[in-house]
Amino acid sequence: MRQTLRKNRLFTGIGRSVLRTMGLALVALFSHQHVSAAPIELKVIDSVDPPWPSIGRVNVAGFRSTAMCTGTLIAPDIVLTAAHCLYNKTTRKPFPIEDLLFMAGVRRDEYSARLEPACTITAAGYEPRQKPRLREVHKDVGIILLKEPSTLPPVPVLSLDEATVLTKDTRFQSAGYRRSRRFLPTVVPACRVMGTAEDSWVTDCASEAGASGGPLLVETPNGLRVAGIMSAKIDAVRSAIVPFLEWQDLLANPRCSGDSAPATPPLRSSLDTDN
Repeated sequence: MRQTLRKNRLFTGIGRSVLRTMGLALVALFSHQHVSAAPIELKVIDSVDPPWPSIGRVNVAGFRSTAMCTGTLIAPDIVLTAAHCLYNKTTRKPFPIEDLLFMAGVRRDEYSARLEPACTITAAGYEPRQKPRLREVHKDVGIILLKEPSTLPPVPVLSLDEATVLTKDTRFQSAGYRRSRRFLPTVVPACRVMGTAEDSWVTDCASEAGASGGPLLVETPNGLRVAGIMSAKIDAVRSAIVPFLEWQDLLANPRCSGDSAPATPPLRSSLDTDN
């Protein structure tokens, strides 16, 4: 099957020079081409130093379902995660707001904050599917607006000016609460963008259930920044990332549509699913 090369609008506004520097070629996201599975370097984080208190679990604990993803506090009242983490994958309907809770900085039986949501908002055009489509991955981003601002230090999103530090050799940190270690965050410490496909990044940041919605972090002269959001595991080696430019409209003055939100019930146990 012939691949059609196309300009990725991720780099619109950054300029052709950055695109050339990055040198990102189109990659067939679900290609049948064999990719060697090298041993995954996975670092367990047991720290209360920033940014880890502000990265946490998006827990869902409803009557008929429980689930877990990863989220990041990017502003005092905004948690960034994957859009599919906010939907029941069977019914494809949003989880009731009273079933959602963001537990920041989970470390074994401790956490840095228990933050209640007021509402959730997903990227324009996002449609939940049991089997995601390649062309829709770049829309798999959502935010949780909190009832009350948090006092935790937010993890800033990469800005356009800061994006000029990105090159084809840039190494990222992929963080998340994985099924295999759900009570401590883990990091793939030095993964890279292999290419782009349908406005999404294809990376060698290995992923698994529970890590969806986790931040792809990059070091800049101003500190760590969120450059992407984990959307999906492709295979044992590759994953699909929603890059930072795809969230700009979503983060432009977000507000809940109603004046009030349902009360959140007491904390309940949450198990991850294959989000």
